[in-house]
Amino acid sequence: MPGPVCLQGGGEFSAACSPMDAELLERAPGPVAVLALAARPGAEHDRAAAHGVSHFRRLGADAFVVPDPRLPGAREGDAALALEGVGLVVLPGGSPARLLDALTSTGLDDVLRDHVQSGGGVMGASAGAMVLGSWTVLPEEGPALAPGLGLAEGVVVVPHWHGARDEWLAVIGEGLVLGLPEESGVIVEDGRMTAVGVRDVRLIRERADLSVGHTLPAP
Repeated sequence: MPGPVCLQGGGEFSAACSPMDAELLERAPGPVAVLALAARPGAEHDRAAAHGVSHFRRLGADAFVVPDPRLPGAREGDAALALEGVGLVVLPGGSPARLLDALTSTGLDDVLRDHVQSGGGVMGASAGAMVLGSWTVLPEEGPALAPGLGLAEGVVVVPHWHGARDEWLAVIGEGLVLGLPEESGVIVEDGRMTAVGVRDVRLIRERADLSVGHTLPAP
């Protein structure tokens, strides 16, 4: 049975995120791997990854940083090897275009698909959540729309939701468009989508909210 996919709107690793992240750890037990490829290589990557590791260790998880495959001298396959046997893979925010390019160019997109199909969990925040849908907006490119990893099938994520993003909505075609506030999101598992966190999720086209703790069928 496929594992859980958690889409969060941003503000990741704050104290307010702890309850939903603790729930996710129960659904995807095991080590936590932080894959911070939405950040620039170097200091930005290291800060984002360290922040995630500290957060999940405070929740009692065995968390670690996945080696950055973009660095000069990085050995092919080391990042994929680091993901073997983990319970949860965490994708912090940053640039969705940078993250999508890093995952697809290294084959880690397929590794993540196999991980979820084998029962493992994936959590993405902001850019990390965006690339997990069937399509992702690339703000740096116009904006433009690109295929995502499809781990949350039929979904398009608009993170940091606090109202209309007309320029984004203009390029989004089909799909369930989720407005995800910070420190909030959804967990997709067993054909259901459950709102988690501290704020309701917006179903943008339906002009309706999915209240925290409530569930609807996944697309």
